[in-house]
Amino acid sequence: MKIAVFPNHIKDKSFEYTMKVINKLQSLNMEVLLEKKYYRWFKDKNICFCESVSEAVDLCDIVLTIGGDGTVIHFAKYAAKALKPILGINLGRLGFVTGIEKDELFKLDLLAEKKFKVQKRTMLKVTAIKDKCEEFFAFNDMVISRDRVSKIIDFSVCLGEDEVCSYRADGIIMSTSTGSTAYSLSAGGPMIDPALDCMLLTPICSHSMFAKPIVFSGNVPVSIKAKKGSEVFLSIDGNNVDMTNCSEVKIELADKKSNLIMFDERSFYKRLSEKFLCEWVNN
Repeated sequence: MKIAVFPNHIKDKSFEYTMKVINKLQSLNMEVLLEKKYYRWFKDKNICFCESVSEAVDLCDIVLTIGGDGTVIHFAKYAAKALKPILGINLGRLGFVTGIEKDELFKLDLLAEKKFKVQKRTMLKVTAIKDKCEEFFAFNDMVISRDRVSKIIDFSVCLGEDEVCSYRADGIIMSTSTGSTAYSLSAGGPMIDPALDCMLLTPICSHSMFAKPIVFSGNVPVSIKAKKGSEVFLSIDGNNVDMTNCSEVKIELADKKSNLIMFDERSFYKRLSEKFLCEWVNN
């Protein structure tokens, strides 16, 4: 079995924990793949070094990330494109989409024995309509918002060809069911079971007390337009996108899903209560 390992240098500054993971995988007779940029730290290990993320993902059987939720989210899009399952080891705080905690390396034995479950998670395909359309994929969410110093923005939201609502707000979040427990939740959106194939629209600081989030089925694309001349910014899973000359953003469910590896039998709701209780206690 070939495992592509993607560490997070911020979470594991000395790569000491990453070395433990690699030693564990190799003790299980798994072949480890790393990006070439990590060569000087792991040159003494029997590792296959790849030129890029895409090459490592294409060659592996399983993608393994070491960091937190953000690390999983970043590499999940590469894994989904190559139809590879992804497993996250949590070195962060919540670890809501990771499958293993820092002290659970023994569970890699189950990985070698293929005793795990794969949870399919929907992703968004976001098309920024400019002179030339640009496509992006989001695991958690897409956010379209105003500049810090610009005025509040008037947004119109269409389902297919029909306008369904309008918002005067600082911005709009469109999230997957998985992303419903991220930024959208902080903005007042509901929690949605990640097993549901849907899209959640949540306004940010709306100037109407009656503006509420909307859950769309995902069967029809949703389009969002900002008032002409508005200074807006687009963010895909926290990464900013150039919105110059963009007149409209279209959001729909992506054809491919992300496949998360999980080992425990806890339901989404049990995991939710445990993770958020732990976060509350730690704060």
